[in-house]
Amino acid sequence: DELGHLIGIYGSKELLINEYRNMLAERLLTKVGYDVDRETHTLELLKLRFGESSLHKCEVMLKDVNDSKRINGNVKAAPSPLVPGTQSATALGESPLDATIVSALFWPPISNEAPDFVLPPAMQGMIDAYGRRYHHLKAPRQMNWKPTLGTVLVEVVHGELTLELSVSPMEATVLIHFQTKTRWGLDELAQEMGISKTVLRRKVLVWINQGVLAEEKGERSEAGGIAEGVPFYRLTSSEDGKAAFGGAADDEEGGGGGAVASAEDQAAAGMKVYEQ
Repeated sequence: DELGHLIGIYGSKELLINEYRNMLAERLLTKVGYDVDRETHTLELLKLRFGESSLHKCEVMLKDVNDSKRINGNVKAAPSPLVPGTQSATALGESPLDATIVSALFWPPISNEAPDFVLPPAMQGMIDAYGRRYHHLKAPRQMNWKPTLGTVLVEVVHGELTLELSVSPMEATVLIHFQTKTRWGLDELAQEMGISKTVLRRKVLVWINQGVLAEEKGERSEAGGIAEGVPFYRLTSSEDGKAAFGGAADDEEGGGGGAVASAEDQAAAGMKVYEQ
């Protein structure tokens, strides 16, 4: 059968289940909304083959998503006007922010490619308000946010270009910064966002490939904000046309950026624990 064939490919049942767990985590952490009917159906079929104990962690992961739906509703519910300190929580009902709350012990190691990533003030304000309301409902528990994870639904109107995309928080943040400035140097924008230049080059690709941004080599002096020969990014104009599409798609620094840590990162983390 197909599962037997997959076991043969991976070498053992344990390796196959671990790979499924990683794939499930990646799917759940990038999902918009809390609908996990399809994933639950797949898990039930796998439990018939491999047993419940082997897939217990995956079951907890799906339970986390279902619990998050309920908690999200409670956080966004209008508080009683008689409860002190909850006036500001009323606005949460109209917030576009939804949170997935995970039980870290049961999930695969979470990717952390940009530990110092800085969200734009508007986005940071939303998660701060959400966190305060959660703490009020679940005291003494507090939320430990992973701002690089998740999905942002964005609508972009730039000249004659109109786009609706699902992107990562870092990719959305890149574009938000171009609302205040039409061009950013690579070093300058990386510092502003609190991420490395390598990560920034990956995150800006989506906007270059969509024709929203263009990458060029700096021609202005340091006094102008961009050093000579250093890459900078700018909003495209009507003169650019389609020429910029795919211009950076073959960048050797592309790829990466998944929600779940790679197998190499997981192995390295395990070795550190072993060495300690």
